[in-house]
Amino acid sequence: MGRKKILLLAVLLLFTMYGKAQTVTDSTFVGKISNDELKIYLVMNLIEKNVIVPQQEVFGEVDGYMGCKDTVHVWTIVSSEIKGHMARIEMINNYGSEDITATITLEKDGSFTYKHISGSTLKFPVGQKWYKIPSKVSFKKAGK
Repeated sequence: MGRKKILLLAVLLLFTMYGKAQTVTDSTFVGKISNDELKIYLVMNLIEKNVIVPQQEVFGEVDGYMGCKDTVHVWTIVSSEIKGHMARIEMINNYGSEDITATITLEKDGSFTYKHISGSTLKFPVGQKWYKIPSKVSFKKAGK
């Protein structure tokens, strides 16, 4: 093979690999992740920021929301910024009276780690009590 053909093949291969890497990164913070033990989940699209929160359609499209399987109360992601395999998110509760800043990090094993940075305690009303969520939680993609 001539040098020009090898060079052309190498360039095409690099573009193909770059395209696949972009697709993986672009879909990293899109979808539903959950923690079955704590019965919590996070629905997000931090790329297009077009998630509609059930029963709160009046607020329009947002970055996502975190919910608990035992209640309809949610924390809405009102802003987000992605840097590599980590996203910084800001959430407010249903009433807008409390807010949280946290990170979501994609781990090497494909799981996600939620880490509370500042603000209120993440909690959900379940029955007659507040169910407090730890400041660091592991999530998996729904269906895995």
